[in-house]
Amino acid sequence: MAAKSGFTRPRQRAEDSASPTPSAVLYVANCGPAVGVTDADVREAFGAFGEVAGVHAADDSGARVIVRFHEPAAAEAAMAALHGRPCGGLAGRVLHIRYSVPVKPKARASSSLPVAVTASELGIPGIYMVEEFLTAAEEQELLAAVDSRPWKSLAKRRVQHYGYEFLYETRNVDSKQFLGELPDFVSTVLQKIISSLV
Repeated sequence: MAAKSGFTRPRQRAEDSASPTPSAVLYVANCGPAVGVTDADVREAFGAFGEVAGVHAADDSGARVIVRFHEPAAAEAAMAALHGRPCGGLAGRVLHIRYSVPVKPKARASSSLPVAVTASELGIPGIYMVEEFLTAAEEQELLAAVDSRPWKSLAKRRVQHYGYEFLYETRNVDSKQFLGELPDFVSTVLQKIISSLV
């Protein structure tokens, strides 16, 4: 099973002892529900080193998790303090920690492009990815709001344009073709983005 976090255990050959590049994401073994450790326990224990962005199952075993911090320095501090040592916050359990690596997208038969699961995969300065930004209920409301608006059918997809008409021939917007103000649901999302940055 690929980790839902988009990260997995680093593959390491015997002749390659180099660790993956330090990052904000850790692969933690001997930790998870199969060994009596809840996500809340993990969050609390690792939260001593910095803000934890997420805790996810690393695989189907229930004994390995992916811990994502907001900052690489927090992951580095957790690695230095907990790798191979008893963790007091987890009843003295000895953890085995490595920096995690992104899951490589599987090749598809179609010509679709792979989806980036981290901002670093995009390689665009200033791009951030916030997981679980919307609750499940907010997601359903947003999907319903979008779907209630008229769709335009193209050869292989259907689209909606907001603000200005998009010209597929030039791959740009037509600044002379104003479609009206953005829908109300866009303002709701923008307000949530703004409040999350404050």
